[in-house]
Amino acid sequence: MSSDVERLLDAPDSITTSEGQTTSKSVNGKKGIWENIYLYKMPQLTQEQLVGFSTKYKYSAIDTSPLSKYVMHPLWNWGVTFFPTWVAPNVMTFAGYICLLIDYCLLAHYDWSFSAENSSEQPNIPRWVWFVVAVLHAASHHLDGMDGKQARRTGSGSPLGELMDHGIDSNCMWMLPVTLMSVFGSNPAAGGIAMQYSPLLMLALTFNFWVNHWEKYNTGVLYLPWMFDIAQTTVVVVFLAAGFLTPGGLKNFFADNICPFNQLIYIMIPIGFVGAIGLTILNLRLSYQSGTNRHNSICEMMRPWVSYVIFNFLSLTFPLFCREDFMSNPRVWTIAYGFTFSNIVCRLMINQMSYTRCELIEPPLVPLFISWFIAVVLRISPSTVIMVYAIVAMVSFVHYCYVVVNDLCDHLNICAFSITSKRR
Repeated sequence: MSSDVERLLDAPDSITTSEGQTTSKSVNGKKGIWENIYLYKMPQLTQEQLVGFSTKYKYSAIDTSPLSKYVMHPLWNWGVTFFPTWVAPNVMTFAGYICLLIDYCLLAHYDWSFSAENSSEQPNIPRWVWFVVAVLHAASHHLDGMDGKQARRTGSGSPLGELMDHGIDSNCMWMLPVTLMSVFGSNPAAGGIAMQYSPLLMLALTFNFWVNHWEKYNTGVLYLPWMFDIAQTTVVVVFLAAGFLTPGGLKNFFADNICPFNQLIYIMIPIGFVGAIGLTILNLRLSYQSGTNRHNSICEMMRPWVSYVIFNFLSLTFPLFCREDFMSNPRVWTIAYGFTFSNIVCRLMINQMSYTRCELIEPPLVPLFISWFIAVVLRISPSTVIMVYAIVAMVSFVHYCYVVVNDLCDHLNICAFSITSKRR
């Protein structure tokens, strides 16, 4: 495969299929403990989806970014040679996620309310934290780029690899703006992002990710944005600058030499929206003209948007109508928003990879609506409701991923984190 069509995992030339609905494996003819727990088997991939993974799945992505083609891919081709061939690509993918998770937890510890760096005079987050965050973010980005190289190098590519890669990316996309908010702070007078506008920052960065995968749902091709590698590299530079200058010093530098940090963000958000929509419309038009589009009906093309719009309406109206509860603990809302977003977009990925029709109303919207109704309409302890829902959203997403990975491993007769081992 050419170097400009890379970063995910290729499908193998042939995949061992299984007939009938897959079930969890038993040991020596006896049921395992998880088979007696009903929640372990629900939800799971449908038979249509499993057959789609086996017979229709095809890796297809295009990356034409000059930075990726001339800098990142040569760097990753060199870097992957340092990994033993027995290291599974999914191990690298998951290790990159752990790096970002450590970043998130570190900054959550020192700046739970996004106010630690509101003062430009006295930094409250130790400088070493920013250096650690920068190194781990860079490591995560490069592991994400090298996992596909490792898959081809070892001949271990599979649909599970692409699903894990992008599923983890969906969870990283909401953590990125949350970590950046600790650099900005929440004091607009000091160049920070006012907390009431922080949901827009979350929406802006996750929106681009959603649009890319909705585009693939219709075209069958994932067009990787030029800004991806540029943005990832810029974020590392910002974290390093925060370590050397402190966040306050960094914001003062921007205010004195360019423009206030928050004004720059407010300008970039609408540009990102317009750019993402414009490129997607262009790619959809080209796909339609070439006859490679999957859906000719506008209703079928727009079907995934129903759940996405409902999700954002419910999520974004909470901080609007329960402003005091949101402002008192904004990080809890980001957790609720992030894990629900990941749950919805992962289901879209499964539909696009298995060539199946997406649900009109995705299951994660049910507990979200119940929580929204209790908090926003009935006004019953909104702070407690959003905290409980955040836990539910996190547990539901982890459980869903666990079951889906096991179903795919059973169906393809592979192990998620091992190249040579097979399911028995």
